[in-house]
Amino acid sequence: MKITGTKLFSILGLFAALLMATLLVSCGGSDPTATPTRTPASPTFTTPAMEPTQAMEATSTPDSANTESSMESLSGTIAIAGSSTVFPISEAMAEEFSKQNSGVRVNVASTGTGAGFRAICAGEAQVSNASRPVKQSELDTCAENDIELIEIPVAFDALSVVVSPNNDWAECLSVEDLATIFGPDSHGVVTNWNQVNPDFPDVGLRLYGPTTASGTFDYFTEAIMGEGGAHRGDMDLATEDDPLIAQGVNGTRGGIGYFGLAYLAQYSSLVNAVSVENPQTGECVQPSSEAVESGTYQPLARPIFIYVRADLLDENPEVEAFVEFYMEEATALVPEVGYVALPQEAYDWNLGRLASRTTGSVFKDVAPGTPLNTVLDRLQ
Repeated sequence: MKITGTKLFSILGLFAALLMATLLVSCGGSDPTATPTRTPASPTFTTPAMEPTQAMEATSTPDSANTESSMESLSGTIAIAGSSTVFPISEAMAEEFSKQNSGVRVNVASTGTGAGFRAICAGEAQVSNASRPVKQSELDTCAENDIELIEIPVAFDALSVVVSPNNDWAECLSVEDLATIFGPDSHGVVTNWNQVNPDFPDVGLRLYGPTTASGTFDYFTEAIMGEGGAHRGDMDLATEDDPLIAQGVNGTRGGIGYFGLAYLAQYSSLVNAVSVENPQTGECVQPSSEAVESGTYQPLARPIFIYVRADLLDENPEVEAFVEFYMEEATALVPEVGYVALPQEAYDWNLGRLASRTTGSVFKDVAPGTPLNTVLDRLQ
């Protein structure tokens, strides 16, 4: 496939081409205000002492009513840990998979992307959810334990900046505005909205977002500040429990936070989405499936992933069967959850990578917001 420098592709077409190029080298519309049918776990606001991982844990248990209709005589337990962004997709897949494979128990825990990689590299999980690409240091940690990972993109997300419904001034923010609000140099210094823009009112900033273990945190800091981990530390709330971010932003007029598109859809009654100014075009763009598909929501559109242990697939057929099911059902279930599905061809290519046990990462060195045609040129 030849990519010219002047030809403009949609983000999904580019992504599909990226996966095809990688496979050859290795050889082996959702409205943000609409509530999806499958939704992230509802927050338990009456129990503030609850740990985030407890609040966002799901276990898919065998359904005795489906025993006779199981597609395969599979058994075992699959442990999935990691990103809260990917959690609702994997939770939905686990639920549907167990309906057809009653002997398999699938446990899905939301612990943050970094914690998910630590778990899979320590042999505590078979699959990790990730809202950013794996880091080389994480691959090295896995290798020290004789564990290799297969990288499987599962969807596109629009990392969404949200404010209180009572905020009537921050309708569109630039990358520079977001860096002023969340950047490390603003710690203890930028505390009022009128410090971000003198046209904004004299209202205190209240900041909500993920923890430093989160892939969303890593992606946001790289995309907005240009450096992973570059973020102010005086947040009003940092949590892996995304619904609590929505509740915090809702609770104060000056609140602002960020999380994945599925949570924006689920909690649209609590928060308003902020348009982000595209640095290339100057256009203010709302986070949405359509904006992701058109490639206009930059630099906060991103692929999201699962990673699978290649070393145990041969001896644990239930794990491979689950990932195959994930790819076969993604076109239907990913939009239902609230994210943007890849083309079916991309999921088919993922199946090829799974079958050939192709390990390593295509995406680990790709900077957020990099045009995918540039990435394609690099890989050919």
